[in-house]
Amino acid sequence: MTRYGGHSWRRALLVGVVIVAGPIVGLNALLALNIVTTAQEEVDGLAAETLALAEARLDAAATSLISLGLNDVRECSANDLDAMRVAGQRAQFVSEIAVVDAAGAGQCAAFGDPRVVRRISPEHGTLSPDVQMSLVGVGESTSLQLIRLQWRYQDGVGLRVLMPGESLFPFFLKSRLTAGFAARAVTIDGAVIARKLVDPSLEDDAPSALPTVEAAAASQRYPIRVEISTPGSALAAANASLFLYANVSGLALALIALSIAVLVSRRSGGPVREIADAIRNGQFTPYYQPVIDIMSGRLAGCEVLVRWTKPDGSVLPPGRFITLAEASGQIFPMTIALMEAARDDLGPLYAERPNLKLGFNLFAGHFDDVSIVEDVERIFAASSIRMTQLMFEVTERQPLPNIPGARLVIAKLQALGARVALDDVGTGHGGLSYLLKLGVDVMKMDKMFVDAIGTDRYSVAIVDSLVKLAEDMNLDLIAEGVETIEQVEYLRGKGVRMAQGYVFAPPLPASSFRALVEAMVPARKGEGRDQRAGGRYVGPLRHASA
Repeated sequence: MTRYGGHSWRRALLVGVVIVAGPIVGLNALLALNIVTTAQEEVDGLAAETLALAEARLDAAATSLISLGLNDVRECSANDLDAMRVAGQRAQFVSEIAVVDAAGAGQCAAFGDPRVVRRISPEHGTLSPDVQMSLVGVGESTSLQLIRLQWRYQDGVGLRVLMPGESLFPFFLKSRLTAGFAARAVTIDGAVIARKLVDPSLEDDAPSALPTVEAAAASQRYPIRVEISTPGSALAAANASLFLYANVSGLALALIALSIAVLVSRRSGGPVREIADAIRNGQFTPYYQPVIDIMSGRLAGCEVLVRWTKPDGSVLPPGRFITLAEASGQIFPMTIALMEAARDDLGPLYAERPNLKLGFNLFAGHFDDVSIVEDVERIFAASSIRMTQLMFEVTERQPLPNIPGARLVIAKLQALGARVALDDVGTGHGGLSYLLKLGVDVMKMDKMFVDAIGTDRYSVAIVDSLVKLAEDMNLDLIAEGVETIEQVEYLRGKGVRMAQGYVFAPPLPASSFRALVEAMVPARKGEGRDQRAGGRYVGPLRHASA
């Protein structure tokens, strides 16, 4: 007879096993995650360091090659051979420097006879427009592969440098976490230049609970990529003592670990969760602030601004939540939701009015990679809103840490047909340097400068400077925060064409903005589209009459 009767002892045993095994499994999982994360950081760093070394050695070889080319070494004379020998001594890892004919055959070499090689990969350009790189083999087999850097004169005669592929790797590949690395150097078309195994046992990739950790670093100067990987079995073997300690410690700390897990699980709510739920429930809605052509009084488009419409009907401005959304990463799904909502709100309207623009704000995190470009393509590719009607504003609430990456994202957006504007020019982190580095199409003048019109002569001088800067850089200029007719008249007198602000209209919900569009920009029908092009500005949101 059991004390608890029936199968109660089995249930108690199961609960006991869960209490004891749960923390052990959790601790092992955390340890594994930490090992994999640390290994990823180390592999990333190792790939970058290896690439830097490879580039330095290729730079030395390319410099020697260019120096010989600029000195017109081509005749295999005694002086030419001496020059090649000197260049070979400077480029430590070069195995041959030779003069080649128009067909690529070696004519003479710095040391001994030139090798007979055959190309086993296409030729690719390098950072130097005069130097081409390819992979060549010696003899019939491809076991001995060499990197060939080649310089050509106009008549086809040239110079070449041969380097062993293995010379791209350092003698040691070492890490605090594990010595089990496999390294590869490949060309951009996938041809393997060289491969190095730190541990021969890596040939046999034994099954492991830990994943293989991989990293790659691509050169911006040469058509090569360095790939580093360490199998999960090597990670597990190198950290076996840590896993043993985790099991022993987990047994001793079972109840504490379980309590922590419960405590952590209860902390899943809070403001960030509320924002995520609001995105899923469609509570973040786009409001549309009109942009007016103040030269003609016509509607030019709008900027999409976000509002949080609570279940109780209250509407929160972005200042109440946007900072937390950016810090928590919720800004990404929020931006996608806004673009999809704007597409659905204005698609039919904008299809009939191809000159209207639709602007969205992006923050610094959107420019870390090209995901935003893929999102724009997915959302608008099949939409009746044309890519040429889109404009994306680079906000400066946070600095852009990766200017070249941001420039790439901007270029890809522009390649779709969209325009890119720099918001709050002169007030944010980047200042005017962003104008020079990012390649934007539009400047937006901050409300701070517009407010000073008529009151502060120094700020007015800044306004005049921004207008002149936009003109000199061939950029469109949009004035933000325009609130008085006097400001409109001043800006128009200075040649500013576009403006937005409460003097025209506050941000409007979709229904109000649609009504405004239909009133100010009648749909084009045959040749009767907007016969009021010569109208004049007469006041907030009133189109000029004929």
